Amino acid sequence: MSNNKNAFRRSVLFAGTRGFMREILKEKLQKEGWDVVGAGEDSFKLYNPQIVVYFAGRDCGQDMLQVLYDARQYKAGRFLYVTSAGARQAYSEEFVLAWSREHGVQSSVVILPEVFGKGIASEDSVIARFFCAACEQEKFQLHGRDDVPVPVLYSEDAAHAILMIIQQEIKQERIAVSSEEAMSFMQVVLTVNGFVNLPQVDILGQGNEFCWTAAKSGADGGAEGEDLAGQAAAEAYELKLKPKYRAAEMLKPVYEWYATHGGAGAADAGSQAGTAAGGDREPEQASEKENSRLEKYKPYLENIGLFVVIALLSLLQGKTPVNSATGLDIAYIYIIIMGILYGKKQSLPAVLPSMALLTWGLLNQHGEISSIFYVPENIFHYSTYLFLGVFTGYISDSWRSQIDSLGYKLNHFARRYSFLQENYQKSIEIKDKLYHQIINSDDSIGWLYGIIRQLDTVEVEDIFTQAAAVTGRIMGTQNVAIYVMGKDQFYLRQKVRLGDRTAQLPHSRRTEDNPYIMDMLANHHLFVNHGLQLGLPDLAAPIIYDGRMIAVIEIYGMNFEQWSIYQQNLLSVTSRLISMAMGKAYLYEEGIQSRRFVPQTRILQPEEFAKLEKGLRTRAALQENVRNVLLELSCAGMSYQELDSRLSGAIRQEDAVGLKEDRVFLLLHDVDDTGMQLVRQRLLHRGIEVLESRELV
Repeated sequence: MSNNKNAFRRSVLFAGTRGFMREILKEKLQKEGWDVVGAGEDSFKLYNPQIVVYFAGRDCGQDMLQVLYDARQYKAGRFLYVTSAGARQAYSEEFVLAWSREHGVQSSVVILPEVFGKGIASEDSVIARFFCAACEQEKFQLHGRDDVPVPVLYSEDAAHAILMIIQQEIKQERIAVSSEEAMSFMQVVLTVNGFVNLPQVDILGQGNEFCWTAAKSGADGGAEGEDLAGQAAAEAYELKLKPKYRAAEMLKPVYEWYATHGGAGAADAGSQAGTAAGGDREPEQASEKENSRLEKYKPYLENIGLFVVIALLSLLQGKTPVNSATGLDIAYIYIIIMGILYGKKQSLPAVLPSMALLTWGLLNQHGEISSIFYVPENIFHYSTYLFLGVFTGYISDSWRSQIDSLGYKLNHFARRYSFLQENYQKSIEIKDKLYHQIINSDDSIGWLYGIIRQLDTVEVEDIFTQAAAVTGRIMGTQNVAIYVMGKDQFYLRQKVRLGDRTAQLPHSRRTEDNPYIMDMLANHHLFVNHGLQLGLPDLAAPIIYDGRMIAVIEIYGMNFEQWSIYQQNLLSVTSRLISMAMGKAYLYEEGIQSRRFVPQTRILQPEEFAKLEKGLRTRAALQENVRNVLLELSCAGMSYQELDSRLSGAIRQEDAVGLKEDRVFLLLHDVDDTGMQLVRQRLLHRGIEVLESRELV
């Protein structure tokens, strides 16, 4: 029986920055059978991750504290803090390790060397920042020396290194990943300069930003930070990685990716997305910017356009906005429309052009501007513009505010519903997963029932055969023997044996010569070979029927991990289920006893003898080196009763005599050449001739 063959599927939770390596590592983990989930409100509660991988960024802060707290609360097996040589924060590393020691969480700080790849953000890699500067034709300032070789890894190899740490369960507190391939910054420049013209590179001496550094050196700024990093470097476990991708060969395709996707902006976008998804995003971004700019100026353009229409109508009706026939001021319509569409932001700006248009009309009528403001009706007319602009703007803004509030509530409810729906779907998936794991697991009731159903028969021989096979499958062993107790309980005879370890077992045993059998006979208890004595089974269980022991199941050759109370309980349950099945078979056999044999003999009727042959053929398919032989007997001048009398004492109890095609056959079970010769001599001595012999196949 395989150990935990259908165990729970392992899960890994990703947290921290959405770096370029997350999707690469996720794909590798999924290929190895891991479930990968992102950090969320209830991710720990829903998925119970065994491992948490936190990708460090420039600002971890409160997010890292929350992840550490959740990892402790939900008992995550391990916490990996992943950082790179160029972006290390020594204090964050020390805090993670100190917090883990305090709260008993197994944690490791994984320090990657200089890593580059498609989509990496410029602040996370010197090579990425250099490529972004090259694409934008900017000067690049490197702090430190450019002739010092340091390990360099392509993103695929870096993700593989983390996968190795997870799978090989490397549990050192600090793990510094190093590559067999090292390059100086000048080698990077010369390699890239072979296929593109690069901008000027300035070397500024010591510093902490864009510093060409190895995985075991470098830290955040400050002398104290450098001291902490130096001390950590001495303590770190070095994981030497043989990269699959040569860094020098991957520089060109990575640089071309940055050039295609627009330098630093593309790198930041690629970092957020995980990896380059393919396709050109720049036209889409440009289109979005144009649409955004158009939406911003659209209200003002509409305001100006509507005012031009109103001015033209005023010109047509006598150079005044007020219609002389109806008294309708079309400027009111202009203010109301802008107020309804855009609120006070456009209704109030529409008031001033309306006043100017009215003033123009009044000047055409009176000729002097000073006379306009002496007329109270004109002042009131101007006031109505202002009142209408404020009133319509207020009504529109209030109405729009209510709509926005309803929209906000609707979105809020939609998000809550989506969250609940997502959790419901995840709960259904987890329920289904657990259901299948329970039903299909090696120790579940459903699994046991599916095996025990093989005992659903009333044929005693079939039950013995299936009992041995079932016990071997449940107990995870191939060496099983079943002995049947004689009616006088002085002897046991071997009924079934499976496996190589049982080949040398005796065909019969005296009860009194085996103390463990005597104990089982008296107490009906399980036998466990605690002393590992030779010649005794590892485990043995009695089969009880009607309050007495009728058979013994013995197991040999158990593996070390199978010596447990769990295995003993499993055998105890199995033997009880077998006892129940045998009870039905014995009752059935007693009910048809008169029809099984020729009257007043132990010679089986043709139908019953055929069943016995079939059962032994089935058993032979499970056994090795077991020989069953059919002997045709001559009964000339003898009745069946006389033949049965002569056979009494000449054959073993496990052998059977039966009729087949009006002839009498003796079926010898598990017999060798010596046994065959002995049987022939006994039969000849009793005047019974063997006409033909053949093996039962």
